[in-house]
Amino acid sequence: MILFIIFFILSLVSAWAYFFSSRRFSFDYLFLSLWLMAIGVAQWRLSPLENPWSFNFWLIILGLLAVFGGLYYLFNKFWSKKITEIKKEPKISGKLFAWILALMTLAGVATNLYIFSRFSTLPILSSAPDKMRFVINKEIFGVWEYLALIARWSIPLSFFGLMIYKNKSKWIKAALIANIVIGFGLLSLYASRLVIVFAVLISYFIYLIWHYGQLKFKQLAVATIIAVVVVLAVSSVIPAVRQFITYRDYYTTDSDPYNYLLHLSEIKIPKALSFVTPLYLVPVFNLQELMRASVYFNAGNYYYGRYELAAFNPLLKLFHLPQATVAIPWKQIFLPWWVTGTFLFYGLADFGLAGIFVTIIILALILSLVFQLAIKKQSLLTALLFAYFSFVVIMSIYTNYFFRPEFYLDLMVIFFVGLILSSKYFVSSRT
Repeated sequence: MILFIIFFILSLVSAWAYFFSSRRFSFDYLFLSLWLMAIGVAQWRLSPLENPWSFNFWLIILGLLAVFGGLYYLFNKFWSKKITEIKKEPKISGKLFAWILALMTLAGVATNLYIFSRFSTLPILSSAPDKMRFVINKEIFGVWEYLALIARWSIPLSFFGLMIYKNKSKWIKAALIANIVIGFGLLSLYASRLVIVFAVLISYFIYLIWHYGQLKFKQLAVATIIAVVVVLAVSSVIPAVRQFITYRDYYTTDSDPYNYLLHLSEIKIPKALSFVTPLYLVPVFNLQELMRASVYFNAGNYYYGRYELAAFNPLLKLFHLPQATVAIPWKQIFLPWWVTGTFLFYGLADFGLAGIFVTIIILALILSLVFQLAIKKQSLLTALLFAYFSFVVIMSIYTNYFFRPEFYLDLMVIFFVGLILSSKYFVSSRT
């Protein structure tokens, strides 16, 4: 409990610095706040599957925080000198904006109708949502599946439209709100917390950076509380509902939707608190897997790049190129199949501590660059990049987004939308 209190306080200090220091909204404070909180919660050890952290793993984790913080600080100073500030008002093309939103929504509706016609159901409508999600992922070509979830982007863009068109007609506002409602309706069909959390967090971070230096304490507090409450609620409720539908036949004597997760994780908590199970599992079990992986992997069984390259197998397959094959012995690392080892697992599996160090360097370099661009060259493009990499930082406790196929599709969307809308039709106000 003492360790939890220490890391909890340090997390709050980093969170305060993120919102109110001279470098407000800087990625290093967000990263440190998230990881310090996760480290603190991991000391509760509510499951017998969790082992106490080894001394070597403590050195790895604390070294990670120190190295990342130091590198980010140095890179941030470097980019601050290299990037000049532009204070002119950003331009947003109103007509193109409307067309892009309309095309996104139509693409989302059309691809979902196609998937429904092919399988006669969608995950949340099926008797086994977990299985249905895997079937769709396997059988539907990646771009089609991506378009089915394009509301991940149409929702934040519609929210952005509500900010810049706040003085326009009520019909424009109504259309944007309707687009948001339709978008959340489409995303809910997949019973995936990640896609909904993505839309919420991208909207939140766009709001922060678009009003950089203008938000008062009350505005910050209200926006942050709403975002945190929604994210925590979605993160807890959606997996419970999905897994309850899928596995309810195994628990006929108790209708608690968290039974499946409790059974897998062996967490011992009062029944009234079972709703925290999904929130506990993601940071704690991922860190536990990372610790066990740090013991398992050594120079004799590194994958030397094959594990990271395997993320691009869909692209390699498309061009009929040899694919990377890896077979990680999960049971020797950590039994539950649904943990992912944080963003460090990829580099660790491929190159050990050297892989972790390179991962930290790349992350600090990119994040510091995006932050300086966002605060010095304010535009829709840099706002979208800032929001997206803020999401990547939050997901770092879960996985490495640089090695997820949608990462590169997301960047294509960001640059397409951000660049094409920087034209002559509409000049927005940032107030």
